[in-house]
Amino acid sequence: MLISSGPVIAANIPAIAKAFPGISLTHVGLLTTIPSLFVILGVLIGNRLEQVIGKKVTILTGLGLVLIAGIFPALYHEHFSLLFVSRCLFGLGIGLFNRLIIQMISDMYRENPSKQATVIGLESAFEGLGGICLTLLVGQLLPMGWHTSFCVYGLALPVFIAFLCFIPSDRRGLNENKKQQLTTHSDHTLDKKSLQVMIGFGVLLFLIVMIFINYNIQITPLLLEQKIGNATNGSNMLAFLGLGAFIAGFSFGKIYKIFGHYIVASSMMLLGGAMLVTTVSQSIILTTFCSMVIGFSFRCIMPYLLHIFARQIARMAKLGTTIVLISYNLGATLSPYEGSLIKEMLHLSDVQDLVSSNAIIVMIISIGGFGVTAFYHKDLKEQKTKN
Repeated sequence: MLISSGPVIAANIPAIAKAFPGISLTHVGLLTTIPSLFVILGVLIGNRLEQVIGKKVTILTGLGLVLIAGIFPALYHEHFSLLFVSRCLFGLGIGLFNRLIIQMISDMYRENPSKQATVIGLESAFEGLGGICLTLLVGQLLPMGWHTSFCVYGLALPVFIAFLCFIPSDRRGLNENKKQQLTTHSDHTLDKKSLQVMIGFGVLLFLIVMIFINYNIQITPLLLEQKIGNATNGSNMLAFLGLGAFIAGFSFGKIYKIFGHYIVASSMMLLGGAMLVTTVSQSIILTTFCSMVIGFSFRCIMPYLLHIFARQIARMAKLGTTIVLISYNLGATLSPYEGSLIKEMLHLSDVQDLVSSNAIIVMIISIGGFGVTAFYHKDLKEQKTKN
């Protein structure tokens, strides 16, 4: 419920800029994106911290930091520098528990891959739902003052208490018990291949996240350019992106059973196709439906990556999940520059051309994805047969 809560205060930016006229709008806008950079730092620190105090206590530390740093602007908001620091610490807190939540799911359901996929899908679903719910709450609190809306992060308190009371402590022996079963004499080869796959997926996810977040940014200008909607319709599109993501997370277990390892390539093809339709659509209903499909497609990719990496031996699982989260947050942070770069390279002037270009890029990558997936899994099967 808290992982995607960083950008929910985006609606506050005009009011915060008005409260701090001496601060540039660019710096004020960083309040919504700077947490993503510190999430990366939190993930790296969390990797070390869990070895000292354990996964559960590290997660609780992150939740406590999110609670304190999250509601700080509601209690004290006289100095912009302190507000900025609180947002940095907020991102750091999320980074501490972001990866470890997936790792604890992996530990608890390692013996049941189907259940593991379902629970990782639920985590993804509630991540999207949390973003939607907190955005709506911010909208309700905003008329009472921009600083009051930061009270939404008080949700971290019941989450902290629930996690403390109901989530079991680390099952440290589980990875070690399973290690012997998962390890063979060819581990070095498999680890090398796994590392190559992880890096490849990390680069792929970075590109997809940049294009997906850029669509979020461009959807309102696209509607205005096509003269089929306004800012309110653009806001609704973002809500339907979240709805599509929520549906994908809830049904991920079943989707994974149907598409298997081709889920990433299939999702990218669907995502690119839906984006392309929005550029030629003259109906707000059709564009809304496409936005839901885009959110659905995107949220099929993340749980898959987290699930397959969680199935690796403990060392590779930790590295894979870290790569996924760093790639995701880097892509989200740099997404505005992706649009500028594509415009520059292809000499584009219209939003419609930018979105359609991104859609075609995604579809081309997906075609390559089908081929790479088929080749890799055929090669892996042959290796296992020989061994």
